Amino acid sequence: MNCEIIQFSAAARPARHVSDKQAPEGVTAIGNRVLTPRQRRREGKPELPPPATETTKNSRIRTARRDVWWHADRVTDYWRARLDWCSALETAQRNEIADSASFPSVENENRFGLLDKWREAVAKKLLTPAPDLVAIAWKRAKLNSSDFPYLPIKKERVERAIADDVAFLEAHPTRRSNSETMAHRREFKEAMRQRIRDIAASRDLSDEEIKPALSLRHHKLIKFVEKHGINWQWLLEGKGRIFEKDPIRLGPNSTGSEFAAVVTTLPMADQQMINAMVDEILQERDH
Repeated sequence: MNCEIIQFSAAARPARHVSDKQAPEGVTAIGNRVLTPRQRRREGKPELPPPATETTKNSRIRTARRDVWWHADRVTDYWRARLDWCSALETAQRNEIADSASFPSVENENRFGLLDKWREAVAKKLLTPAPDLVAIAWKRAKLNSSDFPYLPIKKERVERAIADDVAFLEAHPTRRSNSETMAHRREFKEAMRQRIRDIAASRDLSDEEIKPALSLRHHKLIKFVEKHGINWQWLLEGKGRIFEKDPIRLGPNSTGSEFAAVVTTLPMADQQMINAMVDEILQERDH
């Protein structure tokens, strides 16, 4: 039989090296959910809103790389599963185990052809841009494994790919450093205190009256907000109405809840169209 149980590390087959042109050149090369702006327009899909922060932008870029990596991973798993199935079925048919005889005989299966397909898939995965540190760790482990000498790819090429991955992740962080986080927190608190002072000026409140709220303690803020009928989202983020009793006027600083409230006043056909657009955007974001 051609379908023999062999050790991958011992099967010395002629290696066909993967050229650089076979490696994914960009994050849209593989994966049918990673679309270019032109493809989005052609398929009638709405454009995603621009990222609000640099970390959000980096996260989207990493997500695109993750989709490419996922595809390469599935291809590799497929060919490995074909190899394992070939070996398992050959053994089962030879020993008349269970319903193995109901499957086509593996005698005509090209075992070495499957082995080449798996090795090529692994080589291409090694050249696929890594989306995170876990993927880089896999590449390094495979580079040092006993299987690597039989893969159709050169060690130097994989080392360059790993170096590029490390440089990319360092240049596209998705988390702020501790100093950036502390600075952001200070800015957030000071902005909230300034909005409390703005309320005091509009209501002619004394410094003594707003002093508890300026501490930003939760129970003090709750009392202040309830007493003066302040919109929580405006106090926290500076968005939407200042006071709960103010009429809703849509603008750049309108909140999602305010937008939803206005939508409910529209004709049903318009509501359905808007809901469909929102669902489409959310689905694209999740992918």
